Amino acid sequence: MPSSRKCVLPGCDHVQNRSVSLFKFPKNQHIKKRWINFVKSHLDGELRITSNTRLCSDHFTQDSFINFRRRQLGFTDNPLLLVNGAEPTIYCLGQTTGAIIGSACPPMSSLPATRETECQCDNMQKVTREVGCQTDLFVGKTTVATQLSKNTDSQAMVATKSVAVGNTTSKLLPLCSSTTLKRKAVSPDRPPKRSLLEFPSFQESVISLNMADPDDLLSMSESVDTTSEQAPTKPPQDMVKYLIFEECLLELFQICPSCSRVCKVIKFVKGTFLSVTQKCLHQSCSYTREWKSQPLLGSSPAGNLHLSAAVYYTGSSFIQTNKVLNAMHVRTISRMTHRNHVHNYILPSVLHKWRSHQTDLLEGLKQSETVSLGGDMRADSPGHCAKYGSYSMMDLSTSKIVDIQLVQSNEVESGVRMEKEGLIRSLEFLEKSGVKVASLVTDRHTQVQKFVREQKPDIDHFYDVWHLCKALTKKMDAMSKEKDCNKVKMWRKSIKNHLYWSASSSSNGEETVAKWTSLLNHIQNVHVHENPLFPKCLHPPSTDKNKWLKPATKAIYKLEKVLMNKRVLGDVKKLSPLHQTSALKGFHSVILRFAPKNVAFSYLGMLCRLYLAALHFNENSGRTQARTAAGELQFKIKFPKAKRGEHAVSMAKTKYSTEYVTELTDILFNEVIQDPAPFVADMKAVAVPGFPCSQYEQL
Repeated sequence: MPSSRKCVLPGCDHVQNRSVSLFKFPKNQHIKKRWINFVKSHLDGELRITSNTRLCSDHFTQDSFINFRRRQLGFTDNPLLLVNGAEPTIYCLGQTTGAIIGSACPPMSSLPATRETECQCDNMQKVTREVGCQTDLFVGKTTVATQLSKNTDSQAMVATKSVAVGNTTSKLLPLCSSTTLKRKAVSPDRPPKRSLLEFPSFQESVISLNMADPDDLLSMSESVDTTSEQAPTKPPQDMVKYLIFEECLLELFQICPSCSRVCKVIKFVKGTFLSVTQKCLHQSCSYTREWKSQPLLGSSPAGNLHLSAAVYYTGSSFIQTNKVLNAMHVRTISRMTHRNHVHNYILPSVLHKWRSHQTDLLEGLKQSETVSLGGDMRADSPGHCAKYGSYSMMDLSTSKIVDIQLVQSNEVESGVRMEKEGLIRSLEFLEKSGVKVASLVTDRHTQVQKFVREQKPDIDHFYDVWHLCKALTKKMDAMSKEKDCNKVKMWRKSIKNHLYWSASSSSNGEETVAKWTSLLNHIQNVHVHENPLFPKCLHPPSTDKNKWLKPATKAIYKLEKVLMNKRVLGDVKKLSPLHQTSALKGFHSVILRFAPKNVAFSYLGMLCRLYLAALHFNENSGRTQARTAAGELQFKIKFPKAKRGEHAVSMAKTKYSTEYVTELTDILFNEVIQDPAPFVADMKAVAVPGFPCSQYEQL
């Protein structure tokens, strides 16, 4: 049933609705008497105050409300609330709240298209100057962007001004104490509300600053250079941002550009967003101006969302970023707001971008006759207690990641089975996508060997040389510490090089085994062999007689047992002659930047961070070797921990790029924010396993 209460002021028939609020008369007798006197001044008959007597919000100024700024910016739909001691001062029929600020106003039909001021001082010299407008037109308020210095005579402000407001130009005649100001009437045009991107508990503050007595005139310069600027045409993500100090910014709003008096400044802060309202308190001026530090996306500041996106897309830590910003006293968003942005908007954009990128890669693989892939798993923590195992599949001809499968530990019987499960899922996905795998290079995982041998006999399965070399090196290091085996350490590097040479220089597995078994004769200074596939060594004669091992010694016996056992020979036979998975190890090091092992992530969070790492790796996989200014190739020397003090020389690559971050940001602002429903639906379609502890009952 609609309410019968309406505004008691004659000629005002407003009832309670979304844009207008009705207020009871206050209980404080002093304030209540002022309300009654205001109504009686516009009432011919007798005023009777009852419990249903109401006065609407259109008769109060903007600063009479606690939450006016929040409603105007779209941050809340709650009714307007009066501050303690608020008094009605506006008798203006048909206007919205805060449309015209003053003690009285004429009807709308009498408002002229331009505003003029009349002054009785006829002997003053008139000066005209332009003032730039750089913000949107607000209802009943003139928006002027100018900074006025404090070094001028106050008389210079009593002049005619040409002010650009929106698309109209109005004239300001000489000002004096008896000035009457008329303003252009503009109908309110409030943009439609959108769902909040922030948590309701986000940090907010509204601070009112009274700079000085508004009746005190400040000296101002006679000539001020101001320029008119057009409304920004760039999207929020492409706009340049600056670090601005608060005190320096608020200096621009201290002085009224109309009458040169000191203004009241109201500041509203929400994360990185700052809104400043400048109000002249002089009765003859009532100048009002509003300024925002960044665009709004519906009802949420664009800078807050852009900060969350920039942190996540680059693989940075929000906690560490906040520490830096807080150390500099820079206003920023809360952790809960960041999590809300990530879950509702950023994760769907990452999924969309990766699937689009993956589709392009698969289309190229479909057209290839022979597809050679490399697969390897990375655990999110060392040991056998990993929660996640991510299996990555790489196209070895282009060194690009084509698929990533994330396996949670409770989806398999034990952690050691996650690698096999990841391989099965990846091969099934590639087969459904129409990709025919010709060869596969992996490590020597026994479960993977058995699966490919029994379930995928049409795929040529090879082993990566590095994994076998690493296993043999560990055993040789332990052997060299034993008595009478110290010479083995001298041959460690030569044995590793021989393993790589045997694999890369052979046309089949039998030839690889023949070259590898010749090693045992070679280290005993015997360079002619019985195997016809490799009858003799190819190196020139050596004159160093101290490096050879003597036959029938402990060192020879131990080496033969380690290097020539049945399993090692079987693995040597299947070593990859062309492609290795060393690039996959490089990809795993990139994952550490986006998903460190000392941080726990949710399933979707871990999956999207793996996708980000893949996007970064694929974009920079084709980097060339850097050159000096003279055109010479550059190299770099590293001392990896695994080499235990030994150096390694590698090519110095050109600087990496992050174009994928720009593309992700464009998707976020141009597509996801505009219509997030389909993107969120795609994210919810991802099969997320339950928590690892969900299979246990709580006692």
